[in-house]
Amino acid sequence: MTRGLTRTLQVVVVLSGLGLLFAQVVVVPVVSGWMATDFPEFAWARWQLAISLIAFLACIQATLLATWELLGRVARHEIFDAGARRWVDVILGALGAGWCIVLVTSAWQTIQNVSAPWIVLTELLSLMVGLAVVLLVVVLRGLLVRATELKVEMDAVV
Repeated sequence: MTRGLTRTLQVVVVLSGLGLLFAQVVVVPVVSGWMATDFPEFAWARWQLAISLIAFLACIQATLLATWELLGRVARHEIFDAGARRWVDVILGALGAGWCIVLVTSAWQTIQNVSAPWIVLTELLSLMVGLAVVLLVVVLRGLLVRATELKVEMDAVV
């Protein structure tokens, strides 16, 4: 991966993080207010759902932060060391926390009967996709660990 490509991807990550911050601060509160007005029978659940969405977006931001750092390591040719593994662990932790937030929120909505069936189905689909992403990152972490071990062995040989 060229340095220019990694820098471009870092810019995309930063812009995505800023967009998520705007969504957390402005969009979620405003839209939740509109929905509380349009559906007064669910107005009591406005802040519980808004807070869970804001927390989920924070998990995505943590993932973006770790991705930005990993892209910097790629640009510096430092991706195959123990420090990179720590950032992959941050990604795994953030993805796992986000998955748990969606799971708990979906279960709470179902128990409280505060969502339409199509919303619950969409959340279940999101949980399945999220689980697949978490499992993929676990596999990629294993590959990074193995590649790091091989690099250390090759450095010792050379």
